[in-house]
Amino acid sequence: MSRYLYIILIFFVGLGFLPVINGNNTIEANHLLDIEKLDQAIVHSQGQVTEWSLYARENKKSFTNKGFAKYSTTMQETFSEFEWEMKKSAEEVMVVGQRQTSHGEETIKLQHTLTNKHSVSAVMYEMRGSQKALGDQTKHYIKSEFIPNMEIIFTTKPMIFSCIKGEFNDKLEKVLSNQAVELMSKLEAKELESLKEENFYSISAHSEQLSRTIPTKNHDMNIQLGLRKSGMGAKTTFVIGTPILIIEY
Repeated sequence: MSRYLYIILIFFVGLGFLPVINGNNTIEANHLLDIEKLDQAIVHSQGQVTEWSLYARENKKSFTNKGFAKYSTTMQETFSEFEWEMKKSAEEVMVVGQRQTSHGEETIKLQHTLTNKHSVSAVMYEMRGSQKALGDQTKHYIKSEFIPNMEIIFTTKPMIFSCIKGEFNDKLEKVLSNQAVELMSKLEAKELESLKEENFYSISAHSEQLSRTIPTKNHDMNIQLGLRKSGMGAKTTFVIGTPILIIEY
């Protein structure tokens, strides 16, 4: 990962868990998900998807040890089709459930930590796929399974972090600037901050098309884009996420 994007990433990951957020997770059958909008922008720009992910997290401060154990049991019973594993130490209990389908891998992670006699718990739900494109069936699965599951797993409506990795096979000399403009244009995104080098771009931006935003010091933002080119005539790899990237690039 570029040292520049790493710094930007860590900064905005911290912002990503601020309690002040905009939008909601309500999904209608004919309503486009943010990840669908990212996918459309990539297809429009003639990019190829190699990996995509959806991630949501909720911090819980009210769990006692018994309360967490009860919640963990309930989740394992509710999602009995997942394969569950527990890891326990004196300071932490980690319960992880995973399920593999034709649409991707889903992971539910329940974490309960005792620090200075105060318990801190977190619940995470993630779906990852390696399809070359999301496809109508996977989009339907996300709306009919992933989103409703969130209503069961979480007590609030946590922010969904959407991310797509991919590549452009473009021999244009100015491929980075061309593809960055294409992606931002399709999403009607306004660039807020950027780092642009010969073989690497990192852009933070805002688009009215996307449902969630992160408040920063001067702007609201909801897109992060990184593009990297290894050499003349080589493929350009990219990663784009909303409202921020929470994966390495």
